[in-house]
Amino acid sequence: MKETLERYLQTIYGLSKHGQAVKSIDVGHALGVNRPDVFRALKTLKLCGYIEQKPYGKIVLTGKGKCKAEQILKVHKIISDFFVVTIGLTVTDAEANAYKIEHILSDTAINKIIDLYTKKQ
Repeated sequence: MKETLERYLQTIYGLSKHGQAVKSIDVGHALGVNRPDVFRALKTLKLCGYIEQKPYGKIVLTGKGKCKAEQILKVHKIISDFFVVTIGLTVTDAEANAYKIEHILSDTAINKIIDLYTKKQ
């Protein structure tokens, strides 16, 4: 999945966790992007089976979408924690670097990092 689509999925997940109905305008505001960009991204997420949305209706994550968003957030947290705890980066720097790195790692690398991290706990 492309980094941009992952950001959309994370944003939808984050907004829905606060109990609010997620609308495309909310996603656009949260990401600072225009309506056509939001429309294209939502269309792709819908075609991939990550979200459901009726025309002009609220956006709902599918089971697949929720799992993917949770995986993305889990990987982000693990990488950020590694940067803070192991190498001593500030939380701000760790977050910024985690966003860059998590999108270039293969699924195999991500799964190995998760396995390694969960064994330590």
